[in-house]
Amino acid sequence: MDTTSPDDTAPPRPAASLHATLTSALEEAHFEAQVSPGADDSALNLTVYSSKAPWQETPEAAGAWLADAGIVAEAQRNDGHCIVITLHTADAVDRLIAVVLDPWIRAHTTATQLVEALDTHGLTCDADVRTHFIDVTFCDESLNPAVELAALLGAPGIRDNLKLHRARGMRRFAERLQWLLTGVVGSEIDVTTEPGCVHAPERLTLHATIDQARRLTQRLVHAHPRPSGRRVPRQ
Repeated sequence: MDTTSPDDTAPPRPAASLHATLTSALEEAHFEAQVSPGADDSALNLTVYSSKAPWQETPEAAGAWLADAGIVAEAQRNDGHCIVITLHTADAVDRLIAVVLDPWIRAHTTATQLVEALDTHGLTCDADVRTHFIDVTFCDESLNPAVELAALLGAPGIRDNLKLHRARGMRRFAERLQWLLTGVVGSEIDVTTEPGCVHAPERLTLHATIDQARRLTQRLVHAHPRPSGRRVPRQ
């Protein structure tokens, strides 16, 4: 008796069926690359331009990395000296998205949510995204956004007795903020400062893991606005 199911004998879905899915994932991950049909129309070619690629810039290194990651694909270099990944099946596309792009998608989504949560309270910052970390930088002559962040988190007097226009005062402030944030997110979070100059204001940067950034976002979402804060309406 033949117990083989139709799914056992069906050919694998072609990669071309996920052209739009892969293109969308690349955009969400901010991963610069181009998706195009392969030679046999069922495959997809992924021409990689992004420096975010986790493999070294040779076809051999890319092929070895893909094999180690369980992605069935071929790598070669085109005439423009870019690595081109050829994916033949939908399973290979799904695996590449999961291993290469999803970490970046999660990081960028988390950064966007944190920036929006801060913006809701009138706090402006810059966010630099990496696969496992987000750097959130406040630029202000008196570090006011960071002071207001501390107030939102329950420490309105964090700057008491500190001269924030001096390097020592900035370091002490960073230490206090680090202790506060560590309590909020449940693990140690790094805080650094850079003195200002004639051409640039003081800078304070939070170096957070993705999970720490997510926990901080949740705390800010539920934080009550400060009556004296600079809250601005969302656009």
